[in-house]
Amino acid sequence: MNKIGTAGLHFTDELGRIRFFNGMNIDDKTEGDVFRYPLDDAFFKAYSENGFNLIRLAVQWANIEPQSGHYSESYLKSLDDIFRTAEKYNVYILLDMHQDLYSGFKGIGGGDGAPEWACLTDGSAPKPYKFVWAEAYVFGKWVKRSFDHFWQNDKVYNKGLLDHYADLWRMMAERYGNFPALFGFDFLNEPFPGSFAVKMVKRLVASGARQILFSKKINRTALISALIHKNQKALLDGMPGSIIRDVMSKADALEAEFDRKTYGPFLNKMAAAVREKTGNGILMIEQPFLCNGGVKLSVEPITVNGKKEPLQCFGPHAYDMTVDTPLYKYANADRVKTFFGEMRLSQLRLQIPAVVGEWGGCSNNTDTSWFPHAYELLDYFDGNGWGQLYWDYHGDDMTAPLMQMLSRTCPVAVAGEDIHYRMDREKKIFTLEFTSNKEGETLIYAHAPCTAQTDGEVKTVSSYSNGASLLSITCSNGKHTLTLQF
Repeated sequence: MNKIGTAGLHFTDELGRIRFFNGMNIDDKTEGDVFRYPLDDAFFKAYSENGFNLIRLAVQWANIEPQSGHYSESYLKSLDDIFRTAEKYNVYILLDMHQDLYSGFKGIGGGDGAPEWACLTDGSAPKPYKFVWAEAYVFGKWVKRSFDHFWQNDKVYNKGLLDHYADLWRMMAERYGNFPALFGFDFLNEPFPGSFAVKMVKRLVASGARQILFSKKINRTALISALIHKNQKALLDGMPGSIIRDVMSKADALEAEFDRKTYGPFLNKMAAAVREKTGNGILMIEQPFLCNGGVKLSVEPITVNGKKEPLQCFGPHAYDMTVDTPLYKYANADRVKTFFGEMRLSQLRLQIPAVVGEWGGCSNNTDTSWFPHAYELLDYFDGNGWGQLYWDYHGDDMTAPLMQMLSRTCPVAVAGEDIHYRMDREKKIFTLEFTSNKEGETLIYAHAPCTAQTDGEVKTVSSYSNGASLLSITCSNGKHTLTLQF
């Protein structure tokens, strides 16, 4: 497998090509001694044949270190097997230490993440959620206090929680740093500020009320009519992305304070732990939880020993505000693109590559009604040159209708720069434009049989049982256009 590196806003390989990644999140939010999905040869064959070359493998601290200082060898061996099998099919692995609401808290509240021994709640007991799991970020004292103790590095078993966590990543780096399938390390899913977030939420509530009452961007007559007629879609469409960003911007200053004082130092601490054991693997900067909904990220690039880490990337997440509710059928791509637009500005400020770490969120892999929403987002990602990792895998997706949308034609490796690509779904034409300054092999995944037109030489590298193929294009110096007609 090619070793993946970075250059400016792009992922690269040792052949000097710009690389692109598409795939899915595959998570283990359950408690167990092995990873919950059997990611075997049959899985990876189907995965790669659908055009996927990256997995965000979401694991829990609780499963890896169920007792302080004692790592589960059976669980780690199941991850070893995933890495080895992924290598056979040229699929890369991004290791994500996942959390929602800090911990699973014995199955109460809908969370996952830290082991019980690492939860300091100050006596606050977890409670089941009433409407949506994320409500505990606002109302769950046990969640906020656990995060407070984590960020403060308070001691458990005579060692600070952050120090325990750095040991965890040091072990993971030593174990997986030399696997060819390693893409990188994602230190903590959607970090939450803890009790500090109370100030942020209060500002957001006040800001939301002001926008609804006074913003000229809102058609209050239409909103009142939607309320009277109980038209949920019209009510939600009356809250465009620009309004949401106006609301969320009131928390920008507080987010910047958290990023500067707490989150940035955390990233640097974990990065130092990893780099003690391996120079391999791209280190991912995630967004804190509230940034998913449009709050501005202000963290600085990761540094190790005072120097900017050369191998780092950005992993933005965003969903419509209706996600995880029955109203998700009314998801509005304009809102989500506004969130991702703010994240694009963060990427340009950081000057690092980006791959969308989470998006989607439709839990029914047979539902095709939301595909227009999904296509808008995929086109937006392509316009930014971003790869993507869909949330998430449910065990039987490779043969589900979901693949009609996710299995799609994409560049894999481009021997050039100034790259632009797009799919015209109505005309069924994929176009790739790029400029090369030396001869090299460009690879394209084609999701279905097609005819190719270009000024270079086109070969089929692999043909798959689902009608897809991996195409190789070799061109001379200059500007090139490739078109695939399906």
